[in-house]
Amino acid sequence: MRKVYFHNEKLIDQNINTKRLSEVQHIGERQVVDINKLLNRVKIDQKNEIKRKIIFYSFVILGLFLLGALITFLK
Repeated sequence: MRKVYFHNEKLIDQNINTKRLSEVQHIGERQVVDINKLLNRVKIDQKNEIKRKIIFYSFVILGLFLLGALITFLK
């Protein structure tokens, strides 16, 4: 949105892009939060993190093994 301001007989031209936040936030309303869903999400995230670590370390060990085998065969 373009806005033009006149201040002390000077023209100030500003291009203002504003993002609207949610229209109305009702503070009084309560949301129901299921603690079991939150805990299950945390457990799933932890399991996924462990899987990623295992895969990463296995690739590192495989790479080191292949590098060692290549050096052994070249000698």
